[in-house]
Amino acid sequence: MSEEIQLNTNVEKLISDTVLNDPATIDGIKNLIDKATPLVQAGRFNNIIDLLSIISDNIEFLDEAALEKTTKVGEEILALGWTAGNAVRMAHAQTEALEKPPGLFQLIGSLNDPDVRRSLHFFIGTMRIIGRQMKND
Repeated sequence: MSEEIQLNTNVEKLISDTVLNDPATIDGIKNLIDKATPLVQAGRFNNIIDLLSIISDNIEFLDEAALEKTTKVGEEILALGWTAGNAVRMAHAQTEALEKPPGLFQLIGSLNDPDVRRSLHFFIGTMRIIGRQMKND
């Protein structure tokens, strides 16, 4: 008897809900029931639910992978910005400290510095990759 009372209470709640008092909502629910009935009777409705579950799982998986990839790219961009910002600030401070600009031979002499060669190699390698990509376009 308790289940019947609970069922009646649920039905009364549904009936009293203002959304269900809307004629368009009632027509939509009737239309949905009419379309779903043959699927339920033929046992195909379960297949549709299973398919929706698979799609939902795949979307969740793809979103997680995309989120991880995006997060990694964001971290790399942040690190690049931080590194470049620090390098620019340090180079600016060193340049400001100079009494006069370095001469041509001093600039050429700075090529003996391993850090300068390392950064030039990085820059040239980056330009090589960009050039290769431009050629393929």
